[in-house]
Amino acid sequence: MKYAEAKALQLDTMERLKRELNGYREQASAQYLTDKDVNESIYNEALERIKWDIRASHILKTVSLNASPKDTLAAYKSIMQVRDRLLKGENFATVAQEVSDDPSAKDRYSAGGELMQYGNHGDLGYFTVFDMIYSFESAAYNTPVGTLSMPIRTEFGYHLILVQDKRPAFGKCKAIQMMCPFNRNVNLTNKERQVNENMQKLKIDSIYNDLLSGEDFETVRHRYFGENATQEIIPMFSCSRFEGDFIAGLYGLKEGQFSKPLKTKYGWHIVKITETNPINVDDDTKALVRMKIMRDTRSNKSVESFIERVKRENGFKEFKTNKNNPLSDFYTALDSTIYNGTFKAEKIANMKKAMFILGGKTYTQQDFAMFLEKNPFTNMEDYDLVTLVNVAYKQFVDISVMQYEDDNLEIKYPTFANLMEEYKEGILLYELSEQKVWKKAETDSAGLENFYKTINHKYLYPKRIQLLDIKCVDKKAMQKVKSALDKGASKSIPVQESIEKLNAKSIICVADTIVCWKGQNQTLDSLCDWTIAKKGDMFVNESNNEILQIQNILLPSPKPLEEIKGLIVSEYQDVLEKEWIEQLHKDNKIWVDRQTIYTLIKQ
Repeated sequence: MKYAEAKALQLDTMERLKRELNGYREQASAQYLTDKDVNESIYNEALERIKWDIRASHILKTVSLNASPKDTLAAYKSIMQVRDRLLKGENFATVAQEVSDDPSAKDRYSAGGELMQYGNHGDLGYFTVFDMIYSFESAAYNTPVGTLSMPIRTEFGYHLILVQDKRPAFGKCKAIQMMCPFNRNVNLTNKERQVNENMQKLKIDSIYNDLLSGEDFETVRHRYFGENATQEIIPMFSCSRFEGDFIAGLYGLKEGQFSKPLKTKYGWHIVKITETNPINVDDDTKALVRMKIMRDTRSNKSVESFIERVKRENGFKEFKTNKNNPLSDFYTALDSTIYNGTFKAEKIANMKKAMFILGGKTYTQQDFAMFLEKNPFTNMEDYDLVTLVNVAYKQFVDISVMQYEDDNLEIKYPTFANLMEEYKEGILLYELSEQKVWKKAETDSAGLENFYKTINHKYLYPKRIQLLDIKCVDKKAMQKVKSALDKGASKSIPVQESIEKLNAKSIICVADTIVCWKGQNQTLDSLCDWTIAKKGDMFVNESNNEILQIQNILLPSPKPLEEIKGLIVSEYQDVLEKEWIEQLHKDNKIWVDRQTIYTLIKQ
């Protein structure tokens, strides 16, 4: 009955509620618009890779994924020439520094010729799952140790990958280190540089021997470096945090153990592990992996597989031959407006050829033109027109396929249809209840006040005492105050007047009026018998130099609306709900055939 009234009031046409329902639908449909088998395969693959770390080097030749066939072929030929050099025995690091388009491979110098940063010469160090883009990660994990890969295409270009090492996962750890740094002055001669490195080697070996003899790490540090030692506290880090030579020497170390001397571009290091956090494939890790997959480009693999499946299942066919390709018409029909976002489909209204068919529906050049108009391809001036059109067409096809499947989810999956119906009913019923009950109970102040008057007897204060609480500076002052109050009571002098006289020269007491019921004031409860308490009774709390005097006995009375408004609103909502239901029954003249219902009961 509520749902029928919501429909009658056309709540289902409210834009706000339609947007809310679309939001729920978008979330619910996501699980139906991917290839579940591929999803599970990617998930299991990630769980296996998380157990291993890879150390690899690479050489890059940049080329865009959307580059022209000519540019793509040129990049491929270039990287294959590099591969031939490596297979003939040239040193990978040397070649990487010479020809790689990855800036990190080369040393960086200032304008004055000073070395600012060492290049990695192609060495990426250790990494694990999710550290690299998916296509590169997969190539590295699928290439045997010591092997040079064939060219691998990523969004950056073509890569050659040399896998140097594969080890059980490092996990994460915290550490401290002692470091004997090299002199990095670029003006040093090779001989001076070698002398410096030899000196640092002798020093680190001496440190290491002292540690091996059982001396404490901190003691050794102080002896060799003093208070201002080159000791670094290294916060929690993973295998990809530092260069490969540094990390390689830490594998297998347990908490409290220290490494052998490790040589890097920066100097010699001895590292002590202070805390370890090994990889544990538990439920939390599995949940984290699933979350990372959703945010990672590898999730595209599932979508791509899904799109191809929908195409197969729904008779996808493109209308193009060697002589007739409707897409090629756009190569000449479009102009600069496609780059600045001002293209209008009406400019090519005469182009109406069929481009492809899906599920019995034909998609024409005009459909593609409208797609171009609604999805501006600005900031793509670097792409030639043919490349841009090809990129846009692939997006158009993929989006059309996904939209086709999305439009048919309710027909194809009854469970999804039922879920969406529940969402719709729930949203409408919530909105209607908000209008008829919840919001009305909160905003109808007059109605709420009247309702409160009818039930306020249910919400009463218990018997209370209005109490004058007098705190004195010491016991002498307390006795003086008590005598004055006793004397004032016999002469009917107001208590406040007596206190003002006592404090005339100096403050010896402070009085506060409080109202409480039994159980709220432990001092009063310990001194007073609530069953016989009466106005004027006085109690002395010796331990706190405190005098308590009853000013009034308050009998049970209704709590004010402001204090219990939440409870009253809740009850008022229940009443409004009941009245609403009764009115719905009356308006709809509901009749129940109980005899027919009884026939459904099994004996």
